[in-house]
Amino acid sequence: MNCTRIPLRYYSTASPSSTTHFNQRILHLKNAFKIDDALQLFDEMLQRQPPPSIIQFNKLMTLIVKMKHYSTALSLFKQMRLMGVPVSIPTMSISINCHCRLNQVAYGFALLATIFKQGHPPDLATYNTLIHGLVLADRVYEVVELFKKLLREKVCEPNQVMYGTVINGLCKVGHTTKAFELLRYMESGSCKPDVVQYNTVIDSLCKDKMVDHALQLFTIMTEKGVLADEITYSSLIQGLCNFGRETEAARMLMDMEGKGVSPGVHTFTILVDWFCKKGSVKDAELALQAMVQRGLNPNVITYNALIDGYCLRGEIEEAENVDYIYKHGLKPHNPNHVYSIIIQI
Repeated sequence: MNCTRIPLRYYSTASPSSTTHFNQRILHLKNAFKIDDALQLFDEMLQRQPPPSIIQFNKLMTLIVKMKHYSTALSLFKQMRLMGVPVSIPTMSISINCHCRLNQVAYGFALLATIFKQGHPPDLATYNTLIHGLVLADRVYEVVELFKKLLREKVCEPNQVMYGTVINGLCKVGHTTKAFELLRYMESGSCKPDVVQYNTVIDSLCKDKMVDHALQLFTIMTEKGVLADEITYSSLIQGLCNFGRETEAARMLMDMEGKGVSPGVHTFTILVDWFCKKGSVKDAELALQAMVQRGLNPNVITYNALIDGYCLRGEIEEAENVDYIYKHGLKPHNPNHVYSIIIQI
């Protein structure tokens, strides 16, 4: 059945007072988001004559997407098109992002085709969104092919986000070597990698048992002036610990603090887990106490590692005590200056 849609005349000459009014309402939603309020505001915007500009519709849709109401945002997009609202490239990109988040990448590419049919070249953000959607769907081969096409045909100049997404996708499916090669290619181009891209490859190398390669990349990174962060050091410390290279892990921990990078919950959790796996539950307790002393709150992963450590030693009562502490939000008792003990492995 063919339906004929009669387009409504849509004016984009909203008065300054109307623009200010809707901007204030959107700002209020940003500070205290409620989906029902957002939908009510959308209806008011559609009914207002003259209606607000597409920029304000985009702001509202972006807010809804940030709160992960992807299906709702797509429903609003459809209503806008039915009402004859002349959607912009950013509007289409927002909708493409929603489809990708919902694992509907095919619909995202269909919208890309619509953009082409309208005679508008998609922007970099649109391609970034589609590549990210393909990565979420584990369609990494298509990611690589699209990325190559963009480079080959000079459709757009990839930025750090695009490179990072492709690198992450390659690492996600175990193609760490390819990710490493792309990172080195990135180093030779105009768009240089930052710590995020280096961290992705370093972590993947460590997980693939190529710790020495990860250490070499870490050296290259620092020589290029890219500052390591907690994620960098944590990946390397975990990689070294997994191979029983305790002395190097301790040096890395000291280097971390020497460079002004404070160990966070993730780093301490790695230490707690490693101590427990090697049977040094008391050292794991000291690491936990050091966390608290620094104002860090152990999370469920930290406590589970300690519980597992006690269970491996057959100390069920101690494990139950730790479980009680976690469930009641208590802190380990008697924190003292034990950080020096942690690094004396």
